Amino acid sequence: MENIVRILDIQEVTHDVKCFRFEKPKGYKFIPGQATDVSINQPHWKEEIRPFTFTSLNTDDYLEFTIKRYSDHHAVTD
Repeated sequence: MENIVRILDIQEVTHDVKCFRFEKPKGYKFIPGQATDVSINQPHWKEEIRPFTFTSLNTDDYLEFTIKRYSDHHAVTD
């Protein structure tokens, strides 16, 4: 199932780690520790699908991912 969601907030945790909060689709559920496939809804990035692990709780009203950016390569995490 594909869901298109908006970014609600981005927090800088460290110089190379950011925490992203997204809208949570109604009825969306996951298991703690589970990952989901994420892509950016832009023409040249839409097919660049990568798995990310949730850092939010299933009971939260948002989806959260805490992601480390690697400066030695340009990819989805950039």
